[in-house]
Amino acid sequence: MNARSTEHAALITLVCFAVSMIDGFDTLMLSFVAPLISHALQIDHASLGRIFGAGFIGTVVGSIAAGPAADRFGRKPMLILALALTGLLTLACAFATSAPQLAFLRFIGGLGMGGAIPPVAAITAECATPRQRSSLVILMFIGFPLGAVVGGAISAALMTSFGWQIVFWMGGAFALAMLIPVIWLVPAREVASAPQSESHAKLGAILAEGRAAPAFALWCGVLASMIVSGFLVSFIPTILNINGVPPARAALGAVVLNVGAIVGALALSWVVRRREPFRPVAGSFVGGALLICALGLFIGVGDALFGMLFLVGAFLVGGQLTFPAIASRLFPSAVRASGVGWTMAIGRSGSIIGPVIGGLMLAHQVEFNRLFIFAGVLALFASGGVALASFWGRDAELGGEGEHDAGTPLAVADGKN
Repeated sequence: MNARSTEHAALITLVCFAVSMIDGFDTLMLSFVAPLISHALQIDHASLGRIFGAGFIGTVVGSIAAGPAADRFGRKPMLILALALTGLLTLACAFATSAPQLAFLRFIGGLGMGGAIPPVAAITAECATPRQRSSLVILMFIGFPLGAVVGGAISAALMTSFGWQIVFWMGGAFALAMLIPVIWLVPAREVASAPQSESHAKLGAILAEGRAAPAFALWCGVLASMIVSGFLVSFIPTILNINGVPPARAALGAVVLNVGAIVGALALSWVVRRREPFRPVAGSFVGGALLICALGLFIGVGDALFGMLFLVGAFLVGGQLTFPAIASRLFPSAVRASGVGWTMAIGRSGSIIGPVIGGLMLAHQVEFNRLFIFAGVLALFASGGVALASFWGRDAELGGEGEHDAGTPLAVADGKN
């Protein structure tokens, strides 16, 4: 790859990074304003959990649908459609007057939010060399928590003065503005002929060539970890508010969690440039499990809680940011967007379950220490799923390392190809 091609690839990756930021902000914005919306629209915790769940259901459907569509019709058209849908429906959320309205709008908008990540992950993976692929996709997806951090900080500063609606106005406007660089800079690339794409859209083709066992193990790990983070990201501001923290400061809890995620993902991206990503991620989840259990002991302890949230973000959410990179590595180009889409859809299913269960547990006043112990056990289960994916993947035939080395085992490091 010459210097000009490298610069062009970096520019495309930067655009995908910005899209990931928008997706992160739009996906998590409801958690920032949840205490204010609960008060303004008279929404109880169980109903709030259902609103979170409705948005995440939309992202699941969007991820599953966008992956095969992007493999068939191209990454760029699906990315444009996803951004447009996200922007328009997020703007509409600012005019919601009831919990059912907000849940419906978040569901439709979630179709766009879920549909953005499969094409940007595939675009980033395909503009990188096989050696750089895993680390570059991880770095791209760091935009997701960074968008939550930046958006959360802005939300905390503005929402008490301008109301909860300002957060949805910002999210919608940013998504629509992002259409300009996507249309202008992202190349239109044909990835397969129509007949091939129709067969590749089938789950059997995605799991072919020995990918079934490691994919299912990975998906179990993704599901368990996203149940935990879905609860934490959605309800940490509310939990802090229950314990006497003002809404604007409580919103910073989700920001701190995502700052930790950025630091953890940066550390893991450095590690996976030198070795395979599975075992480091499994180890990170073990650390996250212990920290989540300890988190329940720090509720109501003041600033010490924010330090714990940072560490949980680094070990748990930072580990989750490797999932698009792992999926991009596992699945070959012809089904890459589909494979990433299924992986993210499975994960976002956990993001549905987490807030719904969390809302019900809070509504039934379950003790916080028991709630966080349960979350810690799920994090350990996630670690086991990732570890099994590594073990079973030794005999798998991969396309994710690039078409140059389709027979490379899953446990071989990027840097050794």
